[in-house]
Amino acid sequence: WKTIAEAIPGRTNKACRKRWKHSLHPSIKKTPWEPEEDELLLQLNAQHPGRWALIANHISGRTDDACAKRYREALDPNLKKDDWTKEEDERLLEGYSRHGAAWGKI
Repeated sequence: WKTIAEAIPGRTNKACRKRWKHSLHPSIKKTPWEPEEDELLLQLNAQHPGRWALIANHISGRTDDACAKRYREALDPNLKKDDWTKEEDERLLEGYSRHGAAWGKI
């Protein structure tokens, strides 16, 4: 990876390796998640909460990053999926006016 990084100015060997492993490797699925994959992800996360690398080893073609993102953005049972209320919008706007784009504080 060091040799490859030397040919790509501004990129480290670690960045090149991660880009290959998590985005460009031909075995990585870029298709939408299938219901069976979602179910398996939920089962595995129940058994091994947050251990995304371990979980990804059991879901063909999905990386640890992809598994974590899918869970956080679509499958987490704590996610609110209904429309935003006026109060929620106001709270978000208020947080932004106080903290700017420091989303961790909002």
